[in-house]
Amino acid sequence: MIRICGRRCPAFSRSILKNFGRFQSTVGETAESTFSVFPRIQEVKPEEILGSESFGKGKYFVSRSATGNLPVYTDYKAGGNKVVTEIRKISGDIIQLRNDLQAELPQIPQEAWKVVMQSKKIVIKGDAACKVKEVLQKKF
Repeated sequence: MIRICGRRCPAFSRSILKNFGRFQSTVGETAESTFSVFPRIQEVKPEEILGSESFGKGKYFVSRSATGNLPVYTDYKAGGNKVVTEIRKISGDIIQLRNDLQAELPQIPQEAWKVVMQSKKIVIKGDAACKVKEVLQKKF
């Protein structure tokens, strides 16, 4: 029994002893006696992890918006006289994405494509949002 300020408190002492007994029973268990569906972290090789390939040159990803749409936008500049299409939210190799899109969309001239590295987006002169979305929906 535990004494607190000179008095005995049987309910308090029973709960502590009960939990202490549980703690002692789990201390003696070994890894061999427990069953686990997952392998131990020491046994997992880096090649087996999904996405372990280096993400960089030649690889890219266009993430979707919160509503699930592709980030392809039409922007009107110079008072509505100049129309541009922007592809945003690109991670990885932006140049490779531009090259792949140019190969898929040969009707858009090479001079119309511009890559903005600071904001990680591709700007296309003209309204090409529908064509670009069709191509990106096949891949992403």
